[in-house]
Amino acid sequence: MVRKEPVGESQETPISMAGAKRETLNLPNTHADKKKPCTDEKDPLSLYLVQIAKFKLLNAGEEQSLGKSIQNLTKRLESLKTMPETEKGAFDAEETARAERELSATKQSMISSNLRLVVSIAKSYQHRGLGLLDLIDEGNIGLLEAVARFDYSRGYRFSTYATWWIRQAIIKSLADQGRVIRIPVHMLNTIRKCYYASKQLTQELGRAPEVDEIARRVDMTRQKVLKVMEFSQNTASLDSAIDDENSSSLSDVLRDETGIDPFSVALSTTMKDLLDCVLRDLSDRETTILKLR
Repeated sequence: MVRKEPVGESQETPISMAGAKRETLNLPNTHADKKKPCTDEKDPLSLYLVQIAKFKLLNAGEEQSLGKSIQNLTKRLESLKTMPETEKGAFDAEETARAERELSATKQSMISSNLRLVVSIAKSYQHRGLGLLDLIDEGNIGLLEAVARFDYSRGYRFSTYATWWIRQAIIKSLADQGRVIRIPVHMLNTIRKCYYASKQLTQELGRAPEVDEIARRVDMTRQKVLKVMEFSQNTASLDSAIDDENSSSLSDVLRDETGIDPFSVALSTTMKDLLDCVLRDLSDRETTILKLR
């Protein structure tokens, strides 16, 4: 599957989330209230949504202005940091610190106003191995990357550009953390494509679709769709309880078809011991005749 780059992004730029750290900016913490007593009876997600709802959404002009400031400040910092040490003075050190503060504040404004976009995108990836709060955290990392790379001069809205980076961060986290057995990102995209095709066909036909019907909808072979379905299955721990009322685990009730039956082993050992006792009472000639039979 060919990976699509976001609008306005150079094809030679690889996905790199390593440089985007939560600590670099003051993002609301989606997990901060998990262990604290909740006096207003709101769960952590509700508290987070209340927090981010306070930030004003940006119009196109404000996005362009912030994007221009981020780009100019970034270039200014690069020039200051690459300046030879012999040419640097006290003024340049102060100028660098001031530019860093301004850049951080400007990025914070852009990020805060788009946190609701991350929540909206993260909701479409629920029930795939990570909780919604974890998906939002990963999506926020993609948002940081989008803010750092946004080129205001190309004229498109920031949300259009950021959506791609947010999705990529979430998909990557699902591939790395969402499953016990890691599945490549491109295969996760294929699984998602087949899942939505199956969902649409179920609504259209009023029944569960056949494999061939899904294959025609997504333009794949029947064998590939079957393989995708196999990959999409979740794993279960052998230590997990069968139900809430039963303390037995799966390993207690599942039979190992490849293993040796202990009852058969015990029976075989007993029979061998009995035969040995009988053979000891026979002569060598009688024993040889019985063995040859």
